[in-house]
Amino acid sequence: MNVIEVNNVSRSFRNGKETADVLKNIDLTVEEGEFISIMGPSGGGKSTLLYLLGGLDKPTTGSVRINNTDLSSLSDKELCRMRNEEVGFVFQFYNLVPNLNVEDNIALPLMIAGKKRSSYADKLDECLRIIGMEDKRKLTPRELSGGQQQRVAIARALVFDPKILFLDEPIGNLDSKTGTDIMELFREINRKYNKTIVQVTHSESSAYYGTKLVKLVDGQIQSVETICSSEPIRSSKKPITA
Repeated sequence: MNVIEVNNVSRSFRNGKETADVLKNIDLTVEEGEFISIMGPSGGGKSTLLYLLGGLDKPTTGSVRINNTDLSSLSDKELCRMRNEEVGFVFQFYNLVPNLNVEDNIALPLMIAGKKRSSYADKLDECLRIIGMEDKRKLTPRELSGGQQQRVAIARALVFDPKILFLDEPIGNLDSKTGTDIMELFREINRKYNKTIVQVTHSESSAYYGTKLVKLVDGQIQSVETICSSEPIRSSKKPITA
């Protein structure tokens, strides 16, 4: 089952009289449960493509469908609800609220959507278990390491139990060891919880945590490669606490 379908998508930006063609005639499908890594040089259109997939931007031409719904057919209100509840985003910068503790930062999407936090108490606990930070729920971001802050951002993206996660250079601000631990966590989320993941990265080592590698160069898909990985995921009995 395809959860994402991109058909003949192009994205251009105008700067005065000049037009920059950032994406050119992109066709891409993502199946349920896949972990797609979009890799390429800086300026090649990776983040632009990710924002189109997540409904943060609109294509100049072509269509993007999520769960068989054409995003262009949605009103602004429907698109906002979809971005908040049906998909999750994890960015390079953690974007945590400094004066809120871990638990409140994770619950922030619930508050924005006007949901009763009490109805999601079990889900909050589950998210904390997934990231291995049950004992740090009352700490504020300034008391956490960079890796721990990114874990909180991951839990925040999971609180509505979305089917799809979009990652934009998720370990770009982390040292190599912490970055490896975070990528291990994403692989566990993909395999154990059957979340479809689409990440953009310039790192080859990060890209190969996925199941498929899409190479994007100068706004065009250069190749699509299936990744065969037999390396086991880390046991969830010993949470990673980087």
